[in-house]
Amino acid sequence: MTDRPERVEFLLLDWHLQQLDAEQASRVEEAIAAFPDLAEKNERLAEVLALLDRCPAPPARPGLAEAVLAKVEAQTALYPFEKPASAVPGGSAHELSASPVLSLRELIAIAACVTLFVGIFVPGYYKAQNIAIRNRCLDNMRQIWAGAAEYAGANDGYLAHAGYVPGASWLPTRAPNVKRVSNTAYMYKLVSDGYIRDARVFICPASPNGRPMVTDDYRAFQDFAEPANNTYSFLFMNLPKPRRLEDMQTDSHGAMVLVGDRNPLTDPHYASKLNPYDENSCNSPTHGGAGQNVAYVTGHARWFTSPTVGVDRDNIYRAGKLARYQGTEAPVSATDTLLVP
Repeated sequence: MTDRPERVEFLLLDWHLQQLDAEQASRVEEAIAAFPDLAEKNERLAEVLALLDRCPAPPARPGLAEAVLAKVEAQTALYPFEKPASAVPGGSAHELSASPVLSLRELIAIAACVTLFVGIFVPGYYKAQNIAIRNRCLDNMRQIWAGAAEYAGANDGYLAHAGYVPGASWLPTRAPNVKRVSNTAYMYKLVSDGYIRDARVFICPASPNGRPMVTDDYRAFQDFAEPANNTYSFLFMNLPKPRRLEDMQTDSHGAMVLVGDRNPLTDPHYASKLNPYDENSCNSPTHGGAGQNVAYVTGHARWFTSPTVGVDRDNIYRAGKLARYQGTEAPVSATDTLLVP
């Protein structure tokens, strides 16, 4: 008989770490197959463990144990290592506790403990910190999607639209006869119209150069005051008609991404380091190139280690197969996701 899920749940971590015997592992596998709630918890645990495995741990500094030992020896060099004569009979507990001097063996043990602590807990701290930052970034994207969905609900199902400029560039340009259009102006309408009340959600906590927009009245602006006020990239919006959210949530468009971490191909300093022939080499630089958070038009948001997460494994940062941009490019089809700043 299969155990109840609450009896097996506490064994999930040991099962992933292969710490169970054959009988216990069999019980866990049967329970996962029998109870959907337990299977969902198992998938979430697997995702967390996979993230921990992918995060590179900083290596311990070479010679750390020797340096700690040398430091301790230097601090105790003024004291003799031979214990002075004591009036207390030898072998008593008082004699051991009253001695101010550590033996060389004890010093080596302390240095080994310090090395063990640095080697195990410091990498774990960095991994936990990175995961916490990614989760805060995901929460920002969920709030942006919620504001977009609320706007659509109040405007006959259409996403925010800031006009259409044919042939305009969504990147700064000096080309003659080419107008400039800001893709962030479409999302800024969510702020100016009150659907997003805190502009800080447009700043990823992993971005060192982001500065939230501060003003007494967001309605006085039509776009973010400066590029640093937004660190995300959004679905290409310079279209003749606004997109209808309900149409994009159908089966054929269900994998369209609304917002994601910054497009790496629009950063000339970072794009030059990427391999234009490798689809999976175009991760956003926001999280150190390890991957990117994305939020779909359905409201589902996740962390991915590859940018090929659009419709039919479309690269969300490319217009078709292009890997270099001047700013006048556009999606090549209705389901071609192109996230631009």
